[in-house]
Amino acid sequence: MTFATYLLLIAVTFLHPIEAFAPELQEYRLAMVLSLVVLAFAVVETLRTGEMAARGRHLVLLGSFMGAIALSQVMTGWSGGAISALITFSASALPFIVTVLIVTNMRRLRITCGVFVLCMVILSVAGIGAYHTGFMQQSLVVADHGVGKDDNLDNVPADVIPADDDSGARLWRIHSMGFLSDPNDFSQALIMALPMLMAAWLRRRPFRNLVRIWVPCALLIYACYLTHSRGAILGLGVVVLFGLMRKLGRVRAGLLLGMFALVAVVVGFTGGRGFSSGEESAGGRIAAWSEGLEMLRSNPLFGVGFGNFTENFYYTAHNSFVLCFAELGLVGYFFWIGMLVLVLKQLVEAARRAPEDSEERRWAILLRLSLLGFLTCALFLSRTYQPTLYVLLALCISSWHCAEKTWIDIPEQEPSPAVNWPAATIRMVIFSIIVVYFIVRFQNAFVR
Repeated sequence: MTFATYLLLIAVTFLHPIEAFAPELQEYRLAMVLSLVVLAFAVVETLRTGEMAARGRHLVLLGSFMGAIALSQVMTGWSGGAISALITFSASALPFIVTVLIVTNMRRLRITCGVFVLCMVILSVAGIGAYHTGFMQQSLVVADHGVGKDDNLDNVPADVIPADDDSGARLWRIHSMGFLSDPNDFSQALIMALPMLMAAWLRRRPFRNLVRIWVPCALLIYACYLTHSRGAILGLGVVVLFGLMRKLGRVRAGLLLGMFALVAVVVGFTGGRGFSSGEESAGGRIAAWSEGLEMLRSNPLFGVGFGNFTENFYYTAHNSFVLCFAELGLVGYFFWIGMLVLVLKQLVEAARRAPEDSEERRWAILLRLSLLGFLTCALFLSRTYQPTLYVLLALCISSWHCAEKTWIDIPEQEPSPAVNWPAATIRMVIFSIIVVYFIVRFQNAFVR
């Protein structure tokens, strides 16, 4: 009962059926109510079994991060904003908590990832259908400026079929609903799902692999193409590179990645949107990063406040790392980076120590790819607080927990070494801020 209700929560979280078919019910926040019900079930089950995937340090990091969110509002002089900020972030924190409480074995991890992938396939089919048939195109397809100049993008005819529009005045990009309503967010979730899909691979079963892997994979990649997201192609490249490096070696994997980049250019993956920092949109992002550094300099410890980036600059940060240190300062940034560093280190440990051909090892490797792909996209998206990230982090923690079971009860196996995440986190905090600083300086010195 508990696990079935949790799977329903995952489906509702990513499919957004209420927004699609009953928007008048959104004011009742049924998804939040379902989250609280699942949380109650999860706490009861955890108390009964005495098992959960997370350890104290995971919960301390999340709690400290939430404390930094609240404190960032208090330090701006608006104490009441702390409660509002925590309520907003609870949409991400609750899925994280219920996942680490409920997903405590490989069967549940496998099914949960399968449900997520299925959700992404369904959303891909819906977006592709909207693009090619026009059905629900106003909800699932957005028109950006194309090669020509169309100043009437807000009044696109309802009966237009995006695939048939060859004028070049509009660049049609598919998306989903809710927190996936931006094409870039949607593509980021698709990139995250691709490695999970590969867990279904079986040797010498070509037809089964075709149906269960390659057809869904083609749908996800084509949907990713229709988002025309520049961050998505970089995230996909990272997944391809690290995914094939173990099999092919660095040189051949790099060559294959180069071929992939060439094909992406030929087919127009980004819809003609360039990567150069001199390009208008990319240049605006660099300017936002520069402002983020200024916000950090003026409020180094606690930032300008949760959700206040656009109160200080007309453009969002378009970088999850910049958004975090600008809004929450070094305190909040340390805890956020700490969660990422700790989870990545544990996945590396799980992949190294789990039995060679075990399911636990395979999932540790695949979820690490999902996280790397997600974070690559996050370099160009302001998604510090998005539910997708926290569901993924919780699944990674569950994978490490399952892998740890394979060696913790073996007498001759050495105990798990202490993960020195604080030192690594400090290094990553300093390194990431320096990298952003030099990118901004390069832009100002050479491009402008």
